[in-house]
Amino acid sequence: MNGRRLDRLADGLSLLLTMTVALVIGAAIILLTSSEPSSSLYAFFLAPFSNRVFFGNMLQAATPLILSGLGLAVAFRAGAVNLGAEGQVYAGGIAGTVLILLLPWHSPWLLVPTVAAAVVTAGLFAMLSGWLRVRFGATEVITSFLIGTVLIFLFEFFLTRYLVDPTAGFPTTGPLPAWIRLPRLLSPSSLNVGFAVAVLLTIVVQVVLFRTPLGYEIRMTGENPRFASFSGMPVSRTFILAMGLSGAFAGLAGIIEVVGVQGRLVSGFSANFGWNGITVALIARLHPLGMIPAALLYGYLQQGAATASLLSDVSPRIAAIIQSLIFFLITAQAIFVWIRRQLARVEGPTDGLPAHGEKAAR
Repeated sequence: MNGRRLDRLADGLSLLLTMTVALVIGAAIILLTSSEPSSSLYAFFLAPFSNRVFFGNMLQAATPLILSGLGLAVAFRAGAVNLGAEGQVYAGGIAGTVLILLLPWHSPWLLVPTVAAAVVTAGLFAMLSGWLRVRFGATEVITSFLIGTVLIFLFEFFLTRYLVDPTAGFPTTGPLPAWIRLPRLLSPSSLNVGFAVAVLLTIVVQVVLFRTPLGYEIRMTGENPRFASFSGMPVSRTFILAMGLSGAFAGLAGIIEVVGVQGRLVSGFSANFGWNGITVALIARLHPLGMIPAALLYGYLQQGAATASLLSDVSPRIAAIIQSLIFFLITAQAIFVWIRRQLARVEGPTDGLPAHGEKAAR
């Protein structure tokens, strides 16, 4: 037990060091590129907390990342790698929006089937990759990426061909009716009840993963599928279900962005929610409650860059640079941990089970 605690402490300290290094490099870039470094550093690191608009936008920027990170963590826990989450975000966004535009209802209750359509559509496309893996042995890493890419192109095709507002001047639908929009929490910022939904779902996923038989089956399917199969667990079904859940969360992130922030379906409305969700899940160490601080870090970087570009001469791309550094450092750290655990198993594992997250690291 002491060894495990020391491993967790070392893991946490290494993660903190990774964040610190990335932020220090970002600060160095600002110092080297800005003509007014002091005000630029203030705008980037402190201005997001200076008023309710900046602070609310920071929280809202974290909302879709919490949701996509939760879904990807569920998939990773089951030993699946879903690289199609970005396309599933778009699938959820367009499925829910089409339902709003087609149904003649004029009631906020339309939000229920709208969310259901987004979640089910995105979840089914993710489950398709899981089924291809189980049925034909086609790795879900490739199939999910290819299907997700196709979904993005299909999104652009249907938006520009059938849904576009010809008076807008750019690829977008007309504005959605006010009664379908999510209520704001910190006006005039973009923060809406979607953030509260995301926080609530982290608790739900936490309970399901660690307090229910389904959660145990998901975790055991990822950690040791052979043991899970010998124990009578439906490994194939659990694998497909985990992929479906990851897609469902991505679709939920997409429709919340549409009805909560954009107010219409816009080309490129996803700010890499699916891809950044992978990093958020890795930063959180696949722990549901860890998604909140991990996503808030990304939201902080995004809002800091936007604020700095508004109040100083810093490029808004600085956030992308820091996020990329974090991604590469986290990936390198994960590879190092995986190699270390492989060597430990060769020397003589003590429990006969692979280390946690080992299959996801592959």
